[in-house]
Amino acid sequence: MNEEVTRSITAFLKTQHQAQTQFLAELVKVPSDNPPGDCQRHAERTAELLEGLGLTVERHPVPQAAVHANGMISATNLVVRHKFGEGPVIALNAHGDVVPPGEGWTKQPLRPR
Repeated sequence: MNEEVTRSITAFLKTQHQAQTQFLAELVKVPSDNPPGDCQRHAERTAELLEGLGLTVERHPVPQAAVHANGMISATNLVVRHKFGEGPVIALNAHGDVVPPGEGWTKQPLRPR
Protein backbone atom coordinates (compact mmCIF):
# COMPACT_ATOMS: atom_id res chain seq x y z
CA MET A 1 0.00 0.00 0.00
CA ASN A 2 1.47 3.36 -0.90
CA GLU A 3 2.11 6.08 1.66
CA GLU A 4 -0.64 8.38 0.36
CA VAL A 5 -3.29 5.67 0.72
CA THR A 6 -2.02 4.83 4.21
CA ARG A 7 -2.26 8.50 5.26
CA SER A 8 -5.75 8.75 3.79
CA ILE A 9 -6.99 5.68 5.66
CA THR A 10 -5.36 6.82 8.90
CA ALA A 11 -6.95 10.27 8.62
CA PHE A 12 -10.37 8.77 7.93
CA LEU A 13 -10.13 6.40 10.91
CA LYS A 14 -9.18 9.28 13.20
CA THR A 15 -12.32 11.18 12.19
CA GLN A 16 -14.41 8.09 12.92
CA HIS A 17 -12.85 7.11 16.25
CA GLN A 18 -15.63 8.46 18.46
CA ALA A 19 -18.40 6.89 16.35
CA GLN A 20 -16.57 3.55 16.27
CA THR A 21 -16.06 3.61 20.03
CA GLN A 22 -19.74 4.40 20.62
CA PHE A 23 -20.82 1.61 18.24
CA LEU A 24 -18.71 -0.95 20.10
CA ALA A 25 -19.83 0.39 23.49
CA GLU A 26 -23.44 -0.26 22.49
CA LEU A 27 -22.57 -3.86 21.64
CA VAL A 28 -20.75 -4.41 24.94
CA LYS A 29 -23.91 -3.42 26.84
CA VAL A 30 -25.88 -6.40 25.49
CA PRO A 31 -25.22 -9.68 27.33
CA SER A 32 -24.23 -12.55 25.04
CA ASP A 33 -22.54 -14.96 27.45
CA ASN A 34 -21.98 -18.46 26.14
CA PRO A 35 -22.95 -20.49 28.03
CA PRO A 36 -25.88 -20.13 28.08
CA GLY A 37 -25.63 -18.94 24.47
CA ASP A 38 -28.66 -16.67 24.25
CA CYS A 39 -27.39 -14.42 21.45
CA GLN A 40 -30.63 -13.22 19.83
CA ARG A 41 -30.69 -9.81 21.58
CA HIS A 42 -27.06 -9.16 20.68
CA ALA A 43 -27.70 -9.95 17.01
CA GLU A 44 -30.76 -7.72 16.98
CA ARG A 45 -28.88 -4.79 18.56
CA THR A 46 -26.05 -5.25 16.07
CA ALA A 47 -28.54 -5.20 13.19
CA GLU A 48 -30.17 -2.02 14.54
CA LEU A 49 -26.80 -0.26 14.79
CA LEU A 50 -25.79 -1.32 11.28
CA GLU A 51 -29.14 -0.18 9.88
CA GLY A 52 -28.56 3.13 11.66
CA LEU A 53 -25.48 3.48 9.47
CA GLY A 54 -27.68 3.08 6.40
CA LEU A 55 -26.77 -0.54 5.72
CA THR A 56 -29.24 -3.25 4.80
CA VAL A 57 -29.04 -6.19 7.18
CA GLU A 58 -30.26 -9.69 6.38
CA ARG A 59 -31.28 -11.67 9.47
CA HIS A 60 -30.96 -15.45 9.27
CA PRO A 61 -32.15 -17.14 12.48
CA VAL A 62 -30.35 -20.42 13.06
CA PRO A 63 -32.85 -23.30 13.27
CA GLN A 64 -33.63 -24.21 16.88
CA ALA A 65 -32.52 -27.82 16.39
CA ALA A 66 -29.05 -26.65 15.31
CA VAL A 67 -28.89 -24.07 18.10
CA HIS A 68 -29.81 -26.63 20.75
CA ALA A 69 -27.47 -29.25 19.25
CA ASN A 70 -24.64 -26.80 19.92
CA GLY A 71 -25.72 -26.20 23.51
CA MET A 72 -27.11 -22.72 22.89
CA ILE A 73 -30.47 -20.98 23.37
CA SER A 74 -30.65 -18.69 20.34
CA ALA A 75 -28.51 -17.47 17.44
CA THR A 76 -29.08 -15.32 14.39
CA ASN A 77 -26.59 -14.83 11.58
CA LEU A 78 -26.41 -11.36 10.06
CA VAL A 79 -25.32 -10.64 6.50
CA VAL A 80 -24.55 -7.13 5.25
CA ARG A 81 -23.61 -6.48 1.64
CA HIS A 82 -22.24 -3.11 0.59
CA LYS A 83 -20.28 -2.13 -2.50
CA PHE A 84 -17.68 0.50 -1.67
CA GLY A 85 -16.35 0.79 -5.19
CA GLU A 86 -14.45 -1.16 -7.78
CA GLY A 87 -12.06 -3.80 -6.59
CA PRO A 88 -12.04 -7.16 -4.90
CA VAL A 89 -14.90 -8.47 -2.80
CA ILE A 90 -14.04 -9.14 0.82
CA ALA A 91 -15.96 -10.93 3.55
CA LEU A 92 -15.65 -10.14 7.24
CA ASN A 93 -16.69 -12.70 9.82
CA ALA A 94 -17.29 -12.08 13.52
CA HIS A 95 -19.28 -13.49 16.39
CA GLY A 96 -21.18 -11.84 19.22
CA ASP A 97 -21.04 -14.44 21.94
CA VAL A 98 -18.49 -14.07 24.70
CA VAL A 99 -17.29 -16.15 27.61
CA PRO A 100 -19.12 -15.39 30.88
CA PRO A 101 -17.44 -12.60 32.87
CA GLY A 102 -16.65 -14.76 35.89
CA GLU A 103 -15.68 -13.37 39.29
CA GLY A 104 -13.23 -10.77 40.52
CA TRP A 105 -14.22 -7.79 38.40
CA THR A 106 -13.48 -4.36 39.87
CA LYS A 107 -15.77 -2.71 37.29
CA GLN A 108 -19.12 -3.86 35.92
CA PRO A 109 -18.35 -5.99 32.82
CA LEU A 110 -21.33 -4.78 30.73
CA ARG A 111 -20.71 -1.08 31.32
CA PRO A 112 -18.25 0.18 28.72
CA ARG A 113 -15.78 2.80 29.88
